[in-house]
Amino acid sequence: MVLLLYYRVRGGFVKSLIITFLLFFLFVASGVFCFDLPFNSEGYEDGYSISFELTPGVVFSNFNGDFVTKYNWGWGKPTNPAENVFYLQNEFKPFLNINFRVEHNGLKIDFKVPFQYEYGGKLRNVFDTFSFNFPSLMMVDMNFPYHGYIEYGNETFDLAVGRFPIKWGWSEYPLTISPTTYQDNLTFSANFSSVKYYFHAISSYPLLSPAEREIQENFSDQHTPGIYFDDPSKYIFAHRIEFDLGRFEFGLGELNIVGGKTPDLIDANPVVIFHNTYGEGYSNVVACADTKLEITKDISVYGELSMDDFEGSTETGSGYKPTAYGFNLGGRYNFGDFAFWLEYDHVSEWMYVTNYLPYLRINVRQFHLNNGGTGRLLVDYPLGFMYGPDAKMFSLGVDGSLLDIKISAEYNYLVKGTVVDDTTIQWKWFWDSWTGNVAEDAPDPLPKGPDKTYHIYSLSLEAEYFEVQYKTVDLSKHSFGIYLKYTFGLGGKN
Repeated sequence: MVLLLYYRVRGGFVKSLIITFLLFFLFVASGVFCFDLPFNSEGYEDGYSISFELTPGVVFSNFNGDFVTKYNWGWGKPTNPAENVFYLQNEFKPFLNINFRVEHNGLKIDFKVPFQYEYGGKLRNVFDTFSFNFPSLMMVDMNFPYHGYIEYGNETFDLAVGRFPIKWGWSEYPLTISPTTYQDNLTFSANFSSVKYYFHAISSYPLLSPAEREIQENFSDQHTPGIYFDDPSKYIFAHRIEFDLGRFEFGLGELNIVGGKTPDLIDANPVVIFHNTYGEGYSNVVACADTKLEITKDISVYGELSMDDFEGSTETGSGYKPTAYGFNLGGRYNFGDFAFWLEYDHVSEWMYVTNYLPYLRINVRQFHLNNGGTGRLLVDYPLGFMYGPDAKMFSLGVDGSLLDIKISAEYNYLVKGTVVDDTTIQWKWFWDSWTGNVAEDAPDPLPKGPDKTYHIYSLSLEAEYFEVQYKTVDLSKHSFGIYLKYTFGLGGKN
C-alpha cells in the first residue's frame, strides 16, 4: 500500500492516492461489512442479480511501438489490433464491471457495464512501462457494453440478440468463426437430439476510409455499369449443422458476406447450404467442415477445413482470386484436473481478403470513440483465425486447477506473412490484395515481404481474490499484470 501511495505514474500523485484509498476501502469493507453475494456464481435460473466486480490492478509492459494502420487519414484509420501488441489491449481488465442479469420463464437479459480505459488508452497502457487500470475521467470508455444480449430459449430452440462472441467447431483457434472478439449478432439455434442447427446474422460497422470508399464506388463503373453496390452496409449470414454420433462429431457450415447493398431473403436464406449469389458482385461465400473424434474417454483429436475460394481450371489466368483456404489439426488429453492440448493452424496467403469490394473482406470492423488523442478508431478484427491471412502457427498448452487456483499456460510458434509498404514491412492483413484488384487502373499490390516468426509464451493464474497474467514474445517483450478481485451485489427470485 505504501509503495502504491508514493509511486508516481503517468496520471500523477492524485491518481495513485485515489487508487490506494479504493484498495484500502475494498479490503476493510470485506472484513468489516462482510459483503457476500446472496446468490451463487451462476445466478438463479428464474430470478435476477446485480453484481459489482472490482478488479484493481497494475500492469508492467515493455511492448514499445504502435498499433498498425493501413490508411493514414483524418479521424478514422482501419487498424490491425494484433500486430506489435498481440491483442494485449483485450486482456487489460476493467477496474469495475457492473453486471446485470434477469431471467424468467426462459427469457433472459444479461449485460455488463465496465468502468475502464477506452481502446486508445488501453493501447497506450500496453506501451507504458508501468500503469494502473484506473482511468481518468477523460480516458473512460463510453462505447459499452461489449457484452450484452437478450435471449429466449428452451430445450428445443434458442434465440439471442445482442453483442457476444461466437465460436464454431472444437479448435482452440478456429478458422471460420472464432471468439477473438465479440460479434453484434442475432443467433438462432435448434436442437434435434443428435443434430443441432445454428443461424447467425452478424453485423460489421460499414464506415470506410476514403481510399476504400473510392474503390467501392468505382467498382460498378469498371465491372457492372448501371448496377451500384455502394450502400453503407455489411452483413455476414452464417448457418451450420452439427451431427453428434457419440464419439464422432462433425459439422458443416457456410458464411455469406454481403456488402454494398441492402440484404434480401436470398442473402439471408437460413436453410440453403453451400450457395452463392453469383455474378452480382456483392457476395463472398466461405464453406467449412470440422470434426472431432473421441478415441478414449481422455483422448480426442479434431480438425477444421475452411475454404474461401477454389480456382478451377476455367478460372486459371482470368485474374480471379487464387485458391484460398485454411486448415488445422489438434488433439487433447485429459489427466486428472488438467488437460494438455496441441494444435497446428495453416492459413493460406489469400484467405479472408478479396480482389474487388472492401465490404466483402471476411472480417468484422468495430468503431470506437476515443477522447485521448486518437479520435475515432476503426478496428478490423478477424472473423476467423486470430492472426489473419498468410499465417501458420503451432501451439501447445495446459489448463487445469491446483489448490483452487485455475492455471493456464500456452506456447505459440507463429509464422506470419508480410508485405512491404514503401520502406515498412508490415503484417499481411485484410487490406492487402493482388494485381488487378477492384479497378482496371488499380496500382500493383504491395510486394510480399519476408515471413516473420514469433515465440509467444502466456501464463494465467486465477483464484477467488486475485488474478495474474503474463505474456512474453521472443523473451524480449514482456507484459505482467496482477489484479485483485472482489465481487459484491444482490439478487433474488422472481
